Amino acid sequence: MLSIEKVTDAIEEHNLLNKGDKVVVAVSGGPDSVCLLHLLCALKDRYEMKLYVAHLNHNFRGIEAQKDAQYVANLCEELNVICFVKSVNVTSYAKQNHMSDEEAGRIKRYEFFNEVKEKVGANKIAVGHNLNDQAETLLMRLLRGAGLQGLSSIWHKRGDVIRPLLDVEREDIEEYCSVNNLTPRIDATNLKPVYHRNKIRLELMPYLKENYNPNLTESLARTAKIFKEDSDYLDLQANENFELISTIDNDDKVTIPIAFLDTLHGAMKTRVFRLAAERLVGRREVFTYMQIQNILALVDNNSTGKKLQLSMAITATISYDKLIFTTTTNDADAEYLYRLEIGGFVKVDVLNTTFKAKLVNENAIKDVGASKSKKFFDFDRIINGLCIRNRKQGDIFKPLGMKGTKKLKNFFIDKKIDREERDKIALVCDGERIMWVVGHRISDYYKITKNTTRFLLIECYENEL
Repeated sequence: MLSIEKVTDAIEEHNLLNKGDKVVVAVSGGPDSVCLLHLLCALKDRYEMKLYVAHLNHNFRGIEAQKDAQYVANLCEELNVICFVKSVNVTSYAKQNHMSDEEAGRIKRYEFFNEVKEKVGANKIAVGHNLNDQAETLLMRLLRGAGLQGLSSIWHKRGDVIRPLLDVEREDIEEYCSVNNLTPRIDATNLKPVYHRNKIRLELMPYLKENYNPNLTESLARTAKIFKEDSDYLDLQANENFELISTIDNDDKVTIPIAFLDTLHGAMKTRVFRLAAERLVGRREVFTYMQIQNILALVDNNSTGKKLQLSMAITATISYDKLIFTTTTNDADAEYLYRLEIGGFVKVDVLNTTFKAKLVNENAIKDVGASKSKKFFDFDRIINGLCIRNRKQGDIFKPLGMKGTKKLKNFFIDKKIDREERDKIALVCDGERIMWVVGHRISDYYKITKNTTRFLLIECYENEL
């Protein structure tokens, strides 16, 4: 059974709280967060803490969400804790920014938590992730594809965010609530496999437990802990290397000699790149796997003047045997390459544009209709995977309706496209092969024919500012 002593042990082991802390507690009204608040209230005197509660109404569930907010406000009144409540239309935000409701909800939650933290002068944010969340996150990231750092999953402490219940199983949390006469709200959507995480929680985890490992939750959580220990060690080494070899100018430029990079293992280079991003934009997990591979290729080629436009307006440039990361330029002619997955989307920051790709049925051609920003392709013609890039020297193209190929340069000349505009035009490609000169023409090779059996729709649209 969950006890105050068990939580205190975790707090001490991971140095989650210090005397005099001001803590914003994220409370949704569900069992995890209600249990967390109740326990922190019990520990308030021991750590001489000041507690504040933050509750965000996502507006997913209408009147039920309003009842959640009222429940949290009433609970805080009983526990004598100041409560901040905010209502946000997360679905609208998700649509405007072309992301899932899950991702949008996470972003708006932490924006609000930090808003409250700043308002009350707190120094920590406590959230109620538990052992089951840890296991599910590891499995979710494993299925999606992740490196060692990603597979270390959820951390007990990251920056100012702490998770005192991370070693506690969901079942023990529910029992604690029952024993202490707490009556948390139950979100009905958590009981339906409507989101990716819910499908893992409700379908995949039970199946694996029943057929492969009845102790799956503990096993996955233990694996995440092992990954984190290894990742922490590599991070220590990476920090030492980064401090040794990098030069930082005005917080907007990181310079790394390629000769030093060449002495590092590939895994260490990746971490050094991510540390550079952290110095520039405050986040380490900025570069995608494909972007990391592109940076490594840029370094291997070591050709002065070559550039890559990366996430969050970071540019990587080679300049006389140095790799330079900077946020001071956003040149439209910087090289970029983004992998586009079927059913997914990518934001091409340098163009302020998002691309989406999905398989559709034949009727969609009539329903949706093609336009300059929406095109249909024969999916079975694609063999090397979709990507978005800008032009390269020597690019050739088979414009729709032509029997032969044409140099992309000549295509632009024929279309009377100004030289300075050509690098701003995105190319949707099958590997290196051009499928669509966006805004102009698709390739004849990838067009829909009477023999097409699988139809691919690719859309592009300008991001909301």
